[in-house]
Amino acid sequence: MQVHETAFVVSTYRSHHEDVSKDTYAKLWNNPSTDALIPDILKNVSEHEAILHSLRNRFFHESLTSFFEANNGGTLINFGAGFSMYQFQMMNNVSTIEIDKKDIIDYKKERIDLWITQGKLPQRDIKYASVDFNIQTEEEIINIIKPLIKKEPTFIVLEGVLFFLNQNTTDKLFRIFKELQETGDQVGSVSYLPEIESTEVYQRLLHYFDSHNDTNDSFMHQTTTHSFYEKIDGYHLKEYTDEFELSKLYAPDCKIDNKSQILNENMYILERI
Repeated sequence: MQVHETAFVVSTYRSHHEDVSKDTYAKLWNNPSTDALIPDILKNVSEHEAILHSLRNRFFHESLTSFFEANNGGTLINFGAGFSMYQFQMMNNVSTIEIDKKDIIDYKKERIDLWITQGKLPQRDIKYASVDFNIQTEEEIINIIKPLIKKEPTFIVLEGVLFFLNQNTTDKLFRIFKELQETGDQVGSVSYLPEIESTEVYQRLLHYFDSHNDTNDSFMHQTTTHSFYEKIDGYHLKEYTDEFELSKLYAPDCKIDNKSQILNENMYILERI
């Protein structure tokens, strides 16, 4: 399994629980190859994966909607956008910059353009940027993205990305965010706490990735401390929660008894100061 395949898996998860994720467009990405993968993942990693990713999407759906309604529009900058569809859930006064590796961006732009032409998606102002976070320098990435920002304020989403990066690249990204954003702009980030490393479900996740890994695509298995977010230069931690708490709010019938039985991701909202 390569990193880009996880983008198909996550979009399919969202389509399984539209009432929770609020993503009515995720099903456009569904395909037989991914449908064939998912039962094995749910069996060998965790049966709760689909609902958890839908909860994660719901958190950002609510956060983005609140931010852009309060500011009468702006720009969503999606780092590691995969096949997320937030841009079509927002009002048309929100511009979007989609950032990911070239193969994902090329494929996504092609499909999005087609579906807009076919009337399956609403028209939106979307820019695309092909970036490799690990290889390109801070200056190169800033020079690619900054000219694309035409509307203020900005909300940066970093979702489903940090797990696959190392600490040096993570630090580089947050320095880039600081250069791109102004006071009051926000960043939404997702990561695992280090405590999850001792759980059986996390070990099953690592085993699944490592045993299905393409040798040309690496998984870094990164976890991130809560204190990391409290110390990021230029930002203050505005809000945080996790999928376990979100399940109580948006999916009370999913029967998750404790955090240790799920791949419990943590969501953070940071505000530029």
